Amino acid sequence: MRPEGPKWFRFRSAGATVLFARENFTVKRRIVRLCLALLIALIAGGTILALSSTTRTRTFFTFYRAWHAHWPFAAGKQLPDHLSRFFVPFVPIWVHVEPGVTMRLDPYDYVTQAILLQHTWEPVTTHDILQHVPSGGTFVDVGAHVGWYTLKAAKVVGPMEHVIAVEPNPETLIQLRDNIRASGVSAVVVVAPVACSDSETTLTLYAAPEANTGESSLSSANAAQTGGVAASYPVRGRRLDDIVKEAHTGRVDALKIDVEGAEFLVLKGATETLDRDRPIVSVELVDAQLKAMGSNVAEVTAFMRSHGYTPTGTHELNTIFVPVAAR
Repeated sequence: MRPEGPKWFRFRSAGATVLFARENFTVKRRIVRLCLALLIALIAGGTILALSSTTRTRTFFTFYRAWHAHWPFAAGKQLPDHLSRFFVPFVPIWVHVEPGVTMRLDPYDYVTQAILLQHTWEPVTTHDILQHVPSGGTFVDVGAHVGWYTLKAAKVVGPMEHVIAVEPNPETLIQLRDNIRASGVSAVVVVAPVACSDSETTLTLYAAPEANTGESSLSSANAAQTGGVAASYPVRGRRLDDIVKEAHTGRVDALKIDVEGAEFLVLKGATETLDRDRPIVSVELVDAQLKAMGSNVAEVTAFMRSHGYTPTGTHELNTIFVPVAAR
């Protein structure tokens, strides 16, 4: 979860592939629509001080998404970035991202900013892991953050408690629970406000700065990648095996782990679940982050192989492991 991009937000939009072979009528129609949208945006910009912060933010990001979705040429693609100065400062806003997913999104926080811009987060990994979760199945989200994977899985599994969201950061927990309530899936999700470890213990969680709260970590070095550590909290450490048993959700079908360097700790506390249920597993593997906590990618991969798993591909820093018999 590392930020990059323009000054006012640390994210680089991939943009849409430019298709120059469109029929002239279609291109002209889109240009007219976009010019009208630009005119409206400029008018709003001229009276921006009269608008509320929420309206300002919502107007800009609606315009941004429409522009990048429809503008047919390479030239002018970054126009919304140049117009952003008429709309800042931005504020967090509630967004109905898609049916069943409603989230409070902060334009200045890396992950939520990406969702604001593109209405998705890690789309390849999301698809790869959730295609293995059947209706009535069970999904476990370790490092749930504000709940993207949790909410997406809740749409799939059905009306009972078959999603476990593990998140230790007390500030992020507030946002996670609010997003769960707003999306109407409180009956589906069990929230575990702990850090996963290989034993029952007390750990220190280091909160990352507001620019990228997703980098909060059990390693102070990992949490400080985009600035100094914002805060530290004592948190309960628990084995994932114990969390799963207490949730009484049944067989785990898919497990996602993104905990900024503590992935090996999580896996060592999940051996019973891995060996018994044979779930598909998505693990964020960043060697530098793992090394800050005494592990590395090779060690994690060897551990998974020793439990009968093989990696099938890496997307968006996440490696998908599948049980050998499931290939």
